[in-house]
Amino acid sequence: MMAFCSTDLQFRFVNRPLADWFECPRSQLLGRSIKDVMNARTYETRRPLLEAAAKGQRQLFVAEFHHPTRGLLTTRSEYIPHYDARGEIAGIVLVIQDVSEQRSTEIALRESEARFRRIADSAPVLMWVSRKDGSRDFANEACREYFGDTVVDDPRSDWTDRIHPDDRGRVVETIRSAREKGTAYDLIGRLKTREGEYRWLHAVGQPRFDPEGNFIGHIGTASDVTGTKEAELELRREVADQQGELAQTEARFQAVFESLEMVGIMALDGSYLEVNRSVVEGLGITIEEMRGHKPWEIAAFAPFDDSKEKLVDMVERAAAGESVTGEMTIRTIEGDNQIMVTIKPVTDADGKPLFLVGEGRDVTELKIAQDQLRQAQKMEALGQLTGGIAHDFNNLLTVVVGGLDLIAKRVEDEKLKRYAENALSAAERGARLTGQLLAFSRTQRLEVAPVTVGRLIEEMRPLLRNVLGPGIEKQFDFQDQDMKVMADSTQLEVAILNLAINARDAMTDGGLLRFASRRVTVSEDHELEPGDYIELSIADTGEGMPQDVVDRAFDPFFTTKEVGKGTGLGLSMVYGMARQSGGTARIASMPGEGTTVLLYLRNADDKDEGRGVPVSGSLKPRCDTRGKKVLVVDDDEQVRSYICASLDESGYAFAEAADGETAMKLLKQFEPDVVILDYIMPGRSGAEIAAAMLEKDPDLPILFVSGYNETDAIREAAPDAALLAKPFRPDALDAAICDLLGD
Repeated sequence: MMAFCSTDLQFRFVNRPLADWFECPRSQLLGRSIKDVMNARTYETRRPLLEAAAKGQRQLFVAEFHHPTRGLLTTRSEYIPHYDARGEIAGIVLVIQDVSEQRSTEIALRESEARFRRIADSAPVLMWVSRKDGSRDFANEACREYFGDTVVDDPRSDWTDRIHPDDRGRVVETIRSAREKGTAYDLIGRLKTREGEYRWLHAVGQPRFDPEGNFIGHIGTASDVTGTKEAELELRREVADQQGELAQTEARFQAVFESLEMVGIMALDGSYLEVNRSVVEGLGITIEEMRGHKPWEIAAFAPFDDSKEKLVDMVERAAAGESVTGEMTIRTIEGDNQIMVTIKPVTDADGKPLFLVGEGRDVTELKIAQDQLRQAQKMEALGQLTGGIAHDFNNLLTVVVGGLDLIAKRVEDEKLKRYAENALSAAERGARLTGQLLAFSRTQRLEVAPVTVGRLIEEMRPLLRNVLGPGIEKQFDFQDQDMKVMADSTQLEVAILNLAINARDAMTDGGLLRFASRRVTVSEDHELEPGDYIELSIADTGEGMPQDVVDRAFDPFFTTKEVGKGTGLGLSMVYGMARQSGGTARIASMPGEGTTVLLYLRNADDKDEGRGVPVSGSLKPRCDTRGKKVLVVDDDEQVRSYICASLDESGYAFAEAADGETAMKLLKQFEPDVVILDYIMPGRSGAEIAAAMLEKDPDLPILFVSGYNETDAIREAAPDAALLAKPFRPDALDAAICDLLGD
């Protein structure tokens, strides 16, 4: 920007850049005094300089300028005297440059340098800035305290003589190479302090570049790592001292490693690095045959595709950092066993997997025990289900049997009478079916007493001979002919006969059927209480059964026989009888190897088992019913109606109640001679109602009617009560009442 003013300081020429800078047209500047254009404060600082220039003294300066709109600026100004042809001063040439931005940059740079120095001087580490030739532009106060004043005050002082002789060559060469290449350096060495002590320093230098990208030196930092380095050296000495201890530790580890069940160490791809003795002894191969091979490449897994696929997946997941557990089948020297395998990674400090550890545990026996428990739980659930169904069906049959019996007695037409009797016969077959279901559910009524097994089977020989036929050889092997079990002799006989028939059907071409018994003591079993038992086994040489059939053999209505050849309840009855007698039944069978059924029954101790509830059902002549009152308590309306109809037919007066509350009210109002009670009812059970009634009238005759076996509960609630099995005919009901009345 340029202008020319006269010696009286009036503008005679102004170029366009200067006019634009003043933000004023040139025409308005020409002829005006500089004083009028400048801020008063600015003019006062410029006036002496202008006057000196007007006297012939050239002026060059940098100063602040108060711009009318842009505020405080910085300008570089030159005032040059202008002479005319006569050599006299004709005016002043003004050359002005706005250096505000440059000035701000310089100020910022100086402030930045000052801040850097303050920060560097307060830093706990040594800091310096060096040039390309190695001389120093700056060293902080930490350097002064560490090395003395010379290093800080003399930028060209040589510091290499401070380096420990053992480290000097390496340190000097590292820094020289970094200067030559313009790269960073990172090194550790010993340097002598101002006190003359050698200390370890960790130095890092980062390269510096000018705006054009040329290397101009390094900025470096160094920290005292003497403590760390000495600790490292001490650690190395300790490591050397501990080599002997490490050998002992490895020996202890090897001892533990070999004592574990099955353990292998694998690479991340699954290849075996090491396995313990249990693995190779169990699989029947050597360690050398396993090293370098993956688990699924070993013969033990070859027959089992699912095991191989599972192992591949487990190794991949473990190599990714996951701990994985799975169950699989392998072939050992003892046979095909179930193994629970766990593969987990061993990681470094950052969690990165280094190798894998595989552990195997033989769970074959555990699986067998779990399967047995599941089977027992399933049978228990099925028993509860079938027992409930049979109970409800018994109620229906009670109404059907009783109704048909009443019809058969009342009709005169022989044809209708025959129809009723046929239907009655079918209903009674249904009653036998529910009896089989109740036998499975262990809720049938059993007369449990000591039974001599050998004598029972001896008495069955003629029957067995007829049932089995000449093609089947029979063998009897009793540990003791006089062994006794706690069982219902009739039901045990039926169970043995059922098993014999099943064995006969499995030996179509003849074979051997073996009956055997022995004493066993049970300490732990999921179905049996600890104690002494008699094991009665019935084994055939028939075709056998696969495991899936064995698992379902005791299920109600399950049969492998042709349609019409069996109900599927035979084995269910056997199982129910054994469980209700305090024992259990089990099956061992394999295709082509025959079947063995094992009955475990409590060993009889010849003690009196106590009396049961008298079971009425024999037909007696009708007694005198005149004036006799009977209270009927049953929640099933149809059963209640049938019993009342039978009582009416026999000439009894009766009242009925559907629940215990109503029954207790009628007991007081009706004053019955006999109470007929259903055992299973919602709310208060029949036993609870009987106990409450006997508190009111201890001599009250009570007749329970039920399809369940509740003799213990009935005996406790009403010791003199009688029990009539559902379904029953009117004559049986009449006879039971007469028994209670003593007529």
